[in-house]
Amino acid sequence: MNNYSSFLYCDSEDFKSPIYTACYIVTFIIGFTSNMVALYVFLCLLPRKVPSCIFMTNLAISDLLFTLTLPLRIHYYHRKKGWIFGDPMCGITIYAFYVNMYTSILFLTAVSIARYVAVVHPMHIRRIFNCRRCVIISLAIWILVSLLTSPFLVARSYHVNGTIKCFEPQNSTSLGRVLIMNYSGLVLGFLLPFLAITVCYIRIIYKLRGVTEELGGSGPRRGRSVALVSVVLTVFLFCFFPYHVVRTVHLHFASSYQNGCAETTLLQKIVVLSLCMAASNSCFNPLLYYFAGNTFRRTLKKSFRNSSNVSFKKSVQQTMLEPPPNDENSLFACDDKTAAGQK
Repeated sequence: MNNYSSFLYCDSEDFKSPIYTACYIVTFIIGFTSNMVALYVFLCLLPRKVPSCIFMTNLAISDLLFTLTLPLRIHYYHRKKGWIFGDPMCGITIYAFYVNMYTSILFLTAVSIARYVAVVHPMHIRRIFNCRRCVIISLAIWILVSLLTSPFLVARSYHVNGTIKCFEPQNSTSLGRVLIMNYSGLVLGFLLPFLAITVCYIRIIYKLRGVTEELGGSGPRRGRSVALVSVVLTVFLFCFFPYHVVRTVHLHFASSYQNGCAETTLLQKIVVLSLCMAASNSCFNPLLYYFAGNTFRRTLKKSFRNSSNVSFKKSVQQTMLEPPPNDENSLFACDDKTAAGQK
């Protein structure tokens, strides 16, 4: 039995099955519902095209697609009798997790950069982040992440003691491949985006603090930006940071396994918790939509305030006729007629 086989032998099935089942059920219910509502608001109710909303619409689509694969994971871990959905679905389910995680990271980064330009360089926001460019950036993110994570599509289920397994590397050869992909994801998919959003938000807070001191009366504007910073950093630090650190340690531990099952089981339990935290990003992202701008908030509040379809439609029309607030949120407007009228 080689090192990796010994590592797999020290399984923590009794711990991870109920934890994964509970985590994925909660994530599915909250993530599916909240992102469906967000997509409805973005696609049907918002009065005009907004660059940041293009990024957030794609983020909601990514989260929604991921939540649609969660019932397969729930069935697998709750049943405890193996994977029954075949090899292709095993690969697709794994692939969906990584596509969601890294598209989420990159779309959050795009929103952060757009907000930075809107606050720090407001005269350039419509030139840099017009609708066409935002669509191109979004397509580039989807294509890039889909290609870089495509090796997960070839992941296959395998038999262990009469049980069909999925979601774990089968042998040391596949583990070596995963190690290479881990470092690519760690650097390109987490560290560089996290550095970018950190720099953006430091500059945003510094800029808003200066405006508040010089002009006064910018408290609400600063508060909204601080709320946005808090949501994005929470998603990164709670959902993505622990997972990338623990995954790296776990993979290296597995590749050079020499310790007993007690240490291995403890590490595997930490991996389970970190993966649940990573999956929960689809529940946290809708908070970003709420804090990102007044239009989304106003539309959502009015939709809940009205019980009948007729009054709901009237409230939507009223929202569309209201002028946008004169703050950094309005700087994301990129409707060609609106932009032309303000020049």
